[in-house]
Amino acid sequence: MNDIIYTTDRAGTVLSINQAVKRTFGFDPQEVTGTHYSRWMPKEEFDKLEAVRPDTLQGQRTTNQVVMSDKEGNEHHVEISVSPLVVDGRIEGTQGIIRDITEQKRALEETRKFKTIFDKADYGAAISDCSGNLLYVNEAFAKMHGYEPAELAGHHLSILHSEGQLPLVNRLNDRLMAGGSFVEEEVWHVRKDGTEFPTLMKGTVIRDDCGRALFWAGMAMDITERRLLEQKLRESEQRYRTVVETAGETIAIVDAQGVFQFMNTTAGRRLGGQPADFVGKTMWDLFPKDVADRQAAHVREVIESGRGKSTFSLSNVRGELRWYYTAVEPLRDDAGNVTAGLIVARDIHELRTAQQELETYREKMIRAEHLASLGTLSAMLAHEMTQPLTVIRLSIQNAMKTLEGASPGPTVLDDLKDGLAEISSVTAIVERFRTFARRASNKTVDKVSLSVVAQRVIRLLEESAHKARVALDGDQLDELPPIHTYGKDIEQVFFILAQNAIQAADGSRDHWFRILGARRGGEIHLQFADDCGGIAPQVLAHLFEPFFTTKPPGEGTGLGLCVVQRIVSQVGGHLKVDSRWGEGTTFFLTLPIETK
Repeated sequence: MNDIIYTTDRAGTVLSINQAVKRTFGFDPQEVTGTHYSRWMPKEEFDKLEAVRPDTLQGQRTTNQVVMSDKEGNEHHVEISVSPLVVDGRIEGTQGIIRDITEQKRALEETRKFKTIFDKADYGAAISDCSGNLLYVNEAFAKMHGYEPAELAGHHLSILHSEGQLPLVNRLNDRLMAGGSFVEEEVWHVRKDGTEFPTLMKGTVIRDDCGRALFWAGMAMDITERRLLEQKLRESEQRYRTVVETAGETIAIVDAQGVFQFMNTTAGRRLGGQPADFVGKTMWDLFPKDVADRQAAHVREVIESGRGKSTFSLSNVRGELRWYYTAVEPLRDDAGNVTAGLIVARDIHELRTAQQELETYREKMIRAEHLASLGTLSAMLAHEMTQPLTVIRLSIQNAMKTLEGASPGPTVLDDLKDGLAEISSVTAIVERFRTFARRASNKTVDKVSLSVVAQRVIRLLEESAHKARVALDGDQLDELPPIHTYGKDIEQVFFILAQNAIQAADGSRDHWFRILGARRGGEIHLQFADDCGGIAPQVLAHLFEPFFTTKPPGEGTGLGLCVVQRIVSQVGGHLKVDSRWGEGTTFFLTLPIETK
């Protein structure tokens, strides 16, 4: 309101006052509250009001015109209307309205000079008698309506208004004539060519000392451009509101106490309702205490520092932990003071989870690459060792031949024979590694004896099986027919399943691993069974996932069973597993005799 509204206690101390006191007198409401109203006026003016205070405190309303000073010492003519302040049926003080009438008084004093002033004004000004007949219009007023000033002189105000606007204009005029001091209204005026345009009309009535109306004085401003700007502003606000409401991110405004002042539709939906359900609630009402404490601390930090902040964090929303990227920016009022934090939170849970999974797979791929490199190195080493072993073997054989006609000590020939036998054993081991490491880059379908494959794998793993106290048995496959498939792939399947059983054994007691098989129609049914402890139930669901392993870092890639599943599937077979935790595991393989 333009008028100052205030309340005092019975002693005259101001209890409350509105913002109009700043516009009129330059005082902030906080400066005035708690002071006595006498500080605003000279003593003689204060005495006028003090003389009628008893009437007010007895329940009477009083109205007086006095002079009051603003913060700069300038005097203002004001009209003060004071009524009793009644609380629970008792008069506890006063309540009043202070209206600045300085301009009206000045207008009365300057009436004779109005023409000179208005002629030079760049806004429309007009004066009419109490009946609405135009006595004077300045050039700006006439041009605004498409006339020359002389064309409007003597005409009634109705020439400037459409029939639809006349009732409003008449009501405003009646209000002024009945004692109103000032009106400000937006109305539609009509130009000479008949076009309408929006006008801001401000008017007052000039009265004599007795309060009788002498004439009406008003000012008119063409606000077409302002209306267009307001329309653009509304459209802009609507666009921004649409963006905010349809955004996929959570957008909210939170004050320093953690109270939500605003949130968009996305935020309400994520919390399980509509924004109106949560505005006015605190962070502690909506989130667990640890989450609310952390978020509220971020908002307070932004409000206190005036600088934005962004974080990646896990947040508990409706009992679900999810990753969010949250940015908090300071929100300022018209005076530039930070009053709240603007929160924009983006759900990045899937992205964050994918990044973590990618990092895990990257580490496993690096380990797999290291193992592949190690395999290549092993094959090269086996190849390189073949030549010196051959040289050693030939050298021993030559030495033994030379010693046949001589008389060496009784143990020399025996020692050389033992050395030659060991060289043969080492050569056999190296050859097995070379055979196993050989790449089958150009796969060809061969007749593959499953019994031969089993025996080859058992020979390769017999040393590690001996150390783990696992007895390997693959002798019951002799009666099986050969199958037409990729030999190296089947050998890899046998090797992986046997090696897994050996690695599962704890080495504290004797264990066994058996490969059994039978023909059923056009298929071979194989069982790879062991009693090496079994597989934990929580592990079974992930058994064939790439890179999943229960082995310590550096001891497994998690690719073995994934490879087995792929090979069996590629040749048209089937694979399933049965495991009893604490006892043992059996893998069931079905392989076609003829590869598809």
